[in-house]
Amino acid sequence: MTPQVELLSSAKLRINERLLRGQPEPSAVILRAVGGTRRLVVSPAQADILTEDFAESKTVPEVLVRTIAENRCPPLREFYELVVQAHAAGILLGAPLPAGEPPALRWPVRLSPGPAAFLTGTTAAISAVFLAVAIPRWSGPASWVDVVAGWAVACLLLSLGQVLAACAIAASGEVRASQVFWRTRFPHFRIDTAEAIMGGRTCEVAVAGLRAAPILVGAAVAAWQAPGWLAALCGGAIYVLAPFGHSAARQWLASRRKAPRYSIRTDFLFEPVRIDLWTRGAARWRAFVSEFGWLGVAWTVIWVAWLYVAFTHCMPKTAATIKAWLEGAPPPVHLGAEYLLLAAIALGVLVWVWVAVKHWFLQRAWVKPLGGAGARGPSRPPLAGDHAAMLAQVPLFHELDEPSRVALATAMELVVCGRRDVVVREDDPGEDFYVIIEGELEVRKRLPGKHHSAPIGWMGPGECFGEIALLEKTTRTATIVASRPTRLLKLGRRDFEQLVVARIGTAPIRELLQHARFLGRLTFTAGWPFAELVKFARRCRSVHVDADTALLTQGERNHWFYLIYDGAFEARDGQRVLRRMGPGDYFGEISLLEGWEATATVVALEDSRCLSLSRNDFLEMFARDFRIGLRIEAQAEKRLGGRVFASR
Repeated sequence: MTPQVELLSSAKLRINERLLRGQPEPSAVILRAVGGTRRLVVSPAQADILTEDFAESKTVPEVLVRTIAENRCPPLREFYELVVQAHAAGILLGAPLPAGEPPALRWPVRLSPGPAAFLTGTTAAISAVFLAVAIPRWSGPASWVDVVAGWAVACLLLSLGQVLAACAIAASGEVRASQVFWRTRFPHFRIDTAEAIMGGRTCEVAVAGLRAAPILVGAAVAAWQAPGWLAALCGGAIYVLAPFGHSAARQWLASRRKAPRYSIRTDFLFEPVRIDLWTRGAARWRAFVSEFGWLGVAWTVIWVAWLYVAFTHCMPKTAATIKAWLEGAPPPVHLGAEYLLLAAIALGVLVWVWVAVKHWFLQRAWVKPLGGAGARGPSRPPLAGDHAAMLAQVPLFHELDEPSRVALATAMELVVCGRRDVVVREDDPGEDFYVIIEGELEVRKRLPGKHHSAPIGWMGPGECFGEIALLEKTTRTATIVASRPTRLLKLGRRDFEQLVVARIGTAPIRELLQHARFLGRLTFTAGWPFAELVKFARRCRSVHVDADTALLTQGERNHWFYLIYDGAFEARDGQRVLRRMGPGDYFGEISLLEGWEATATVVALEDSRCLSLSRNDFLEMFARDFRIGLRIEAQAEKRLGGRVFASR
């Protein structure tokens, strides 16, 4: 289980009692743990979820079910990111926080943010004008001495900017996390400039300007007086004015927003979306535009233009080589740059195509209701102990008493299979029941009208098979092949009827195992352990529906969530057909999440069968795994044509 999955499913969390709370404006609340360095800017409703719902130790699913039941749940991505960010900031704790905190730095000099913001803004603007006018004078370094001297001055000016920023922060808050930052091309003294947010927007503007002003002034002076130093100083200015990272420009852009700069986004990246590079890139672009608006886009264009000008003037030989190659002329100096550029372009195109194709396959798999052969879960550990102890770990036999399990273990025979060995073959007579104790089996089904079979699923330790042929006295319904060395326990027909059927019952065995395997093939439950699938299957109620029968009626109250096991259904809005649904599809979720009234009429097109869940069981499933909730919410919003949960 990954840390993110554990945090959002089973970890007990509670609010940090040592919490600083600021509210510079009515629509925003700033939270920071005492001794922490990360701040969250959240809405009052989000702050209430953290401080009230996590006042006592609770899991995330418990809080989510409560907020849904009380009709105050935000969109799931917003809710989950709120938890992830609050935990990372030390606002939500999974374990007691150690006593004590690093003290704030006592800063002797203070600058009023208002005058500082005006002075630094004016200084930066004048310096930019001087730099622009001096462009014809720009040149590259004459020797390595100029490079070293310019680099050293750039480091000192960046440090000076941080010192001045600390003076502005000290006037309205605490100066924190002072250090010499070595892991950069321009090592310099640095403080936690994000603390400026605690002083309001004026303080943020002042701090951003104070960070940038010294290096801009230095570059402007070098452009006129020391051109050899300009390359390094321009590099420092580009570094501090970049529209990304923790730069001064990014801080200034964030302070320009009319609305509060909230920490929580609604397109946060969760597993398994992290492996979709296309979605990740699109989400980061949307986050950038949402955070900074078109001012940020314009600043990015200006920054790239400045980078180009600095490169062409401060590295003229390399720039001339690349320009000549692009124009088709022989390069004045052969540096191989044209080949590197061509290789970079070709590699970029290949990467773009690969990302797009992978995105298409992931999206296609995401919308498929049944996972099929792709529903292969993680490898499971073998069952441990003697045969009786192993059977105690099999979900089907959890309700058997100890003497019954011992008798069953005595009657079972150990079977060892090598890789690619066929355990049972489709259409052969069925005389044995099997329990997997180690390894992995592939389930294959013959394709209609063809002589070969295709994989439809996988089974691992703790799972059983062979009961259908024994219970219904028919032939095998699928071929089972060992995909790796496997050990099984085999039980004959007579012992199966006396020791299993007589104690558990025919219907519970058939429905429980069939429903659990069906749930394991669903896209959003494919990764569940088989024991969890069986536990969940026990809560499902099998519903047989005759053709032309309505399970849901538009406008009427609904209390159930339905998973289509087999058959076909149609959702209708009056006489208009909204969609057709088959095995693996589901319906009823909107009325259970949004209220009680069904938003469409759902009618069976043929004799069909569904698995139904009560509202409480559905909410527990919905909240148990964030990947399930996100998928169901996305599908519900697509069907509804709007949001299921609203931000507050």
